[in-house]
Amino acid sequence: MHCLLISEHYNFLSMNNNDFLLLVSKNLSGEVTESETKELELIISANTEFAQQYKLLKQFWAEESNTNQVFVEDGLQKVLQRLELPFETPVKDMEAERKRKSVKWFYFRVAVAAGAAIILTTALFLKSTNNNKTAPVEISKLEKKQNSKGTKSIIELSDGSKVWLNADSKIQYPPLFAGRTREIYLDGEAFFEVAKNAQKPFIIHLSNGTVKVLGTSFNVRAYNNEKVVETSVATGKVAFIPKYNSNKKQDTIFITPNNKVQYHFTDEKIALMPTVVTEDKAWTEGKLIFKAMTLQAITTELERNFGKKAVFLDDEARQYVLTGSFQNNTLAEIMYYLSLSKTKKIYYRITSNELRIALDETKL
Repeated sequence: MHCLLISEHYNFLSMNNNDFLLLVSKNLSGEVTESETKELELIISANTEFAQQYKLLKQFWAEESNTNQVFVEDGLQKVLQRLELPFETPVKDMEAERKRKSVKWFYFRVAVAAGAAIILTTALFLKSTNNNKTAPVEISKLEKKQNSKGTKSIIELSDGSKVWLNADSKIQYPPLFAGRTREIYLDGEAFFEVAKNAQKPFIIHLSNGTVKVLGTSFNVRAYNNEKVVETSVATGKVAFIPKYNSNKKQDTIFITPNNKVQYHFTDEKIALMPTVVTEDKAWTEGKLIFKAMTLQAITTELERNFGKKAVFLDDEARQYVLTGSFQNNTLAEIMYYLSLSKTKKIYYRITSNELRIALDETKL
């Protein structure tokens, strides 16, 4: 055991500065494992120079995290990119504060000299939002794609990002992404595969919130006529910023793969929960998955997908809770199987523009 400790101590003393910086970076950003934490503690106790560097980095991190944690992570990412070190890309929050107040942010600058490594840490500059961010493209100059009910489409943006736009949804985007951000506007549902660009955050403006990423894949459901906004992540990390009508402090919720955020904006409540993203994005493959949903909610989806207005002739039927999974089925096929799933039979009739539902067949 004594020999093992001596060997470990030797490795810590011989560790190069880049390896130490990576370990500290992961520790400060919360990405560190338990074994790496123990390793860092031993390194600091064994090497006075590393201990001083760690103390200084930790001090700047603590001071700046009170201003904006996302900008701190952004600075850290720039350091790692310069050193070509592996690190999971954090989400940058480049959104200007609504009241257009100045924001303070910093980054770490690193120089590695032959025979000695020096970490130079500096609090950079205080800039106004107008100087820090390119003004968004005027709405009137944006391209617009709007799907009617029963129509889906795939759009490729100028940066190579792909958007699967659901039925009854609208997206607005610039012909070319100029400036320091990539900003679009969404009303409805879409699945995104965003091309990675650490220098240009991808920002989706919703009526009741904002979604920000660097490069990842995720689903957003934000219909203006629904009371809930949902964002679920397939790969990477996504930041969701809810829009509050009250004076609540602004939140930023980070979402990781197979998790989603639900924002009930009428009462401004947020829930983060696990999800199955393959089901959330199943609509992109022609699938409709209903899990313990009311018939009212199901017919809302059917109306979007088939363009038939749902008409309930018995209000009781609206609250029936049903479950079913369908792929590339017709409206008639879906309704046939749903009508058999309750002890009390559901009757329906499909006309040229309506889906009529009743509990008494004579009413149809």
